[in-house]
Amino acid sequence: MKRILIVILIIFLNWNGFANEKSQLLIKDFFGTVVNWTKLQISLDVSEKLPRVIIDVNDSEYGKENTAYNISEARNKSLLKAKEKIKIHFIRSIESIRLNENFTILERVNVDEKFRERFNEFFLNESSEIKVKYIQDEVYVESLTKLIGVRGLLNYLDVEYDSENFPEFPPIAVSEAYSGLIIDARHLDVNPSLFPKIITDKGLEIYSTNVVNKNFAIDNGFVIYLNDPVKAMKHPRVGENPYFVVATNVIGKNKTLVTIPTKEAIKILSSKDTRKNLKKCKVIILLRKQLS
Repeated sequence: MKRILIVILIIFLNWNGFANEKSQLLIKDFFGTVVNWTKLQISLDVSEKLPRVIIDVNDSEYGKENTAYNISEARNKSLLKAKEKIKIHFIRSIESIRLNENFTILERVNVDEKFRERFNEFFLNESSEIKVKYIQDEVYVESLTKLIGVRGLLNYLDVEYDSENFPEFPPIAVSEAYSGLIIDARHLDVNPSLFPKIITDKGLEIYSTNVVNKNFAIDNGFVIYLNDPVKAMKHPRVGENPYFVVATNVIGKNKTLVTIPTKEAIKILSSKDTRKNLKKCKVIILLRKQLS
């Protein structure tokens, strides 16, 4: 009987892992670049035809730019073109990613010299991981760029962290500690961003980069996005007892700033342990958008 239960548990865990893939928030742009707002990474796959290999010196095409002397040179030329294509598409895509309620990355780069310098460092370090396959007369390149971690984009953005304390509210009779926070904004026209804000319906800011720890934000992301509330409640990021609240509105130029009722904010911030967990960026935002 115990063996049967173990087998059932393994099957359930495998199925649950597959379901988690389905619940990830994926957004694909015009260039085919996919931003995974759950894993906080950017992927782009491209292909490039190999140039013709011509070894006959009497051939009229011999030695021209779109040809090669041997298969190794043909592969190198096609790989170089594929990498250039990835770089161009990636730059166009990443610059349009929303930074916060006021700026896209490109908009911030254009107005902030320090931000621009740090952003350029990210590209100079060539942080993308690539996989290369040659199939017949084409090269296929898969590119993956992480937004989090030491080599991730967040580590290269000039952002101020941990400069303020959480707002204080009058004590309540019963205070419960929560392991994380889940904001359900699926009914609102919210856009994902690297640094969204959460405020009360009275305009009091309760979650922003000003109150979180820099290392946790860089290592794990300021927030992640999902589209399935059941998977969010079971996600290890927010622990075993997260607080679930429905957003009431979305505001800001980029529609990334969400509001919640003040009475809910009081419950969330009433516990010191909950505030510690929020400082560690244990927050998930639910959105309805995903890659079709």
